[in-house]
Amino acid sequence: VISSAVAGDKSPNQILGGKPATSNTQSGRYYNGQGAFAGRSATSGKTTRLYDGRGRTAGRVESSKESIRAYSGTGGSAGRTATSGNDTRFYDSKGVFNGRSTVNGNSTRFYDSKGAFSGRAESSSGATRFYDSKGRFVGSKK
Repeated sequence: VISSAVAGDKSPNQILGGKPATSNTQSGRYYNGQGAFAGRSATSGKTTRLYDGRGRTAGRVESSKESIRAYSGTGGSAGRTATSGNDTRFYDSKGVFNGRSTVNGNSTRFYDSKGAFSGRAESSSGATRFYDSKGRFVGSKK
């Protein structure tokens, strides 16, 4: 949804380049690396709406069985994902491959379009913590 992995102080669809927001379509509250509120997501059916820290619409995510499509705050396409097993591939608004993620237990590892490690998400006790490629904490979802 979302390609830099150091965007933890922005809206939820920009944390780790937005990829967690598009791959995790559940309601939640997002916090930046300093613990300040960064936005929230609200899920109803197959639609997740994203809001920034000021309550403004930051985008939405439409999910289906094997694909997720993301839209910007103005309604334009922001990209899509395609999932196969534990592997998710990310595409930008023009359909160009933009990276991938792999899930192993409670950990998700993100890679850029060239295959370089770009960050990870760790889930535990209902919360997800996001880290950049150097292991620095950049945000969380609760």
